[in-house]
Amino acid sequence: MALSKMRSSSSVAALLFALVANQAAAQDAVSAEEGEAAGTNEIIVTAQKRSEGINSVPLSITAVSGDDLQAQGVTDVAGLAKVTPGFNAINSGFGTPVYFLRGIGFFDSSLAAKPTVTVYTDEVPIPYSVMTAGASFDLERVEVLKGPQGTLFGSNATGGAINYIAAKPTWSPEAGLALSFGRFNRFSAEGYASGPLSETLAARISLRHEGGGDWQKSYTRDASLGQRAFTQGRVQLAFRPVDTVRLNLMVNAYQDHGDTQAPQFIAPFQQSAGFFDPRLPTYPVAPEDNRAADWGTSYPLKKDNWQVQAALRGEVDLSDDITLTSISAYTRFKEAYGQESDGTTLRLTDVFLEGDIKSFSQELRLAGSLLGDGTWIVGGNYEWGKTHELLTQRLNDQSSAHVFDRFGFPSIDLVPQLGDTKYRSYAAFADVSVPIVDTLTLIGGIRYTDTKVDFGGCTLSAGNGTYARGFELIFGLPSGTIPLGGCVTFDDAGRPGKFTGSLPEDNVSWRGVLQWKPANGQLVYASVSRGYKSGSFATLAGNRFAQYKPVRQEQVTAYEIGFKSALLDRRVQLNGALFYYDYLDKQLKGRTIVPVFGPLEALVNVPKSRIKGAELQLIVTPVDGLRANLGATYIDSKVTRSFSNYTAFGAVTDFNGFRFPYTPKWQLNADLEYRWDVGGSKEAFVGANYTYRSSTYGDFKPDTRLAIDDYGLLDLRAGIGHVDGKWTASLYAQNVTNEYYWNTAARRGDAVIRFTGMPVTYGLNVAFKFR
Repeated sequence: MALSKMRSSSSVAALLFALVANQAAAQDAVSAEEGEAAGTNEIIVTAQKRSEGINSVPLSITAVSGDDLQAQGVTDVAGLAKVTPGFNAINSGFGTPVYFLRGIGFFDSSLAAKPTVTVYTDEVPIPYSVMTAGASFDLERVEVLKGPQGTLFGSNATGGAINYIAAKPTWSPEAGLALSFGRFNRFSAEGYASGPLSETLAARISLRHEGGGDWQKSYTRDASLGQRAFTQGRVQLAFRPVDTVRLNLMVNAYQDHGDTQAPQFIAPFQQSAGFFDPRLPTYPVAPEDNRAADWGTSYPLKKDNWQVQAALRGEVDLSDDITLTSISAYTRFKEAYGQESDGTTLRLTDVFLEGDIKSFSQELRLAGSLLGDGTWIVGGNYEWGKTHELLTQRLNDQSSAHVFDRFGFPSIDLVPQLGDTKYRSYAAFADVSVPIVDTLTLIGGIRYTDTKVDFGGCTLSAGNGTYARGFELIFGLPSGTIPLGGCVTFDDAGRPGKFTGSLPEDNVSWRGVLQWKPANGQLVYASVSRGYKSGSFATLAGNRFAQYKPVRQEQVTAYEIGFKSALLDRRVQLNGALFYYDYLDKQLKGRTIVPVFGPLEALVNVPKSRIKGAELQLIVTPVDGLRANLGATYIDSKVTRSFSNYTAFGAVTDFNGFRFPYTPKWQLNADLEYRWDVGGSKEAFVGANYTYRSSTYGDFKPDTRLAIDDYGLLDLRAGIGHVDGKWTASLYAQNVTNEYYWNTAARRGDAVIRFTGMPVTYGLNVAFKFR
């Protein structure tokens, strides 16, 4: 039924698939080895938890090598937007990044927010988005898998999965060093050493430090912000006692003492009736400059974050066809930092965040071959996580801080929000690939998942105690009933206390894929799958237990048809897909009316919605040394059933027919590079990267105050190096046109704000490899 809704695009699909079929006969005579020598080299990926050529996987994937990521200036997860059509990353405003694939993301700033696009390192889950800061480090490659990945990667991957593959210990000595220096005195130093310690043991040690000065500047006074101070390291051991046993131990750690980013103030908005600070209507609006911002001095805007992760992967070949794999990981993360949230020097929503995460995961699986070219996987997975979050707002000057003026109390100064979450998940899964005939393969997968989320939270009494005194009067309690540090959140009987709740859920994810390979280098596939994202509670400023109502798990049924075609002796690789996502109970950021304070952000379930779209990728190597990689994604999102909620400014609206916030219709990527021999075993290169995002909004209902304009970013690079990569020196420039752009627009209390991207930056890179 849902596939019929894609009928308008069927003629395009038919034309593209006909192109694949017409090329099939011509490709029969070309071997894979000959094709790769002539044109594009095929990357080996593990998207289906087995090694395959990327163009042999019936799934939309972007795979980029570690060297290419460095060359294009991709140093973090957000930077993948440069190389991945359909990927987007935004700043939630409270330190938690939000990742989108094909328009699917989960905009929640809570520390315990489970994402819809989960990040992994060597298949080890990084279960919370706030923990992904050090993922892009000393890499072999990254794989971005689009669409629901529930059967093999589990819940919370309804949008897709990002798997970073770390560079592994080597069995011959080698080392590397990379240095960079650029605008704002930004610098980085990264190095590794790898080699054998014995005939059965090899090691790899990697280190990186990034530093630099302020890049933001106040437009109302002489002040600056934006220092970078990030250090990370990794130690790996590879143990091979016998040919059939492989053990890999990886320990990662990082610390971040850099500054947090301040937003731009765009417009005032009175959240609560009564008092409105007279300075706010005349506060200067931020100029159209990426560097311009403003901030207060309530808290130091500097991070004290750190993380340690230990992961052990073991593989045992039980026979020539069967392998047992175990992946165990434990992670500890802590954070503490101030965050400017309103973009002014006033105390509207100045925030200090403290958080602590402990997580453990264990996967055990068997994999083997079946009927010649067939494969099978069966396994189980366990995940456990515990988070503690304390978010303290200082809001003396906000309109809602004066709601108790009528009682003769001073303005509310501090509002701490406490949230403690426990998460556990059990899962069993199986996946099988069965050849029907030589050119046709049927793939099926299923996964049962049982989850439980336990939550405890409340708003605490703090500071001058006005918040607690005011609610004591409202609920008819004697003054002083709620002590400092006590909960100012009330049950249905009007008793203060800490809300506790539990959300047990289970689900069955599945997928079915029909894969056709009419000739070497040609692949056509059709798939249907179902995935889930677990429900959750949010940490918020609740004064009623009812405000902590969790959102239920969301369900997506995804339909996709696609192709991958190597043409012209593999000098051209053309990939395309049409997709349709049918959602039930989609989790999105909405609003709830909080007594006293008015409309505040909250999680909501949208009963019925859908996304349909298309993507196309073209990789061309017309002549030796010249390579072009072009990608485009079109996304049409819509709420398809009546759903009433509040806009960011408190107006009740039926959002039926509206598109999702933070979901641009068009996303374009292009990368062009040319390399040529300059003699003496040296080669020179020049390159350019361009990304484009069309306009969208930070709310369901279009409002110019929350508009996110379209933008295009151009990066350039040029350099020289040894043909074998022994050394490289290059110049780079990012956002060379100094495009003014932003990716987040929101209301924070009495202020409408936006978070901008980086201005033009430029610098020098040098790298050395020793073998």
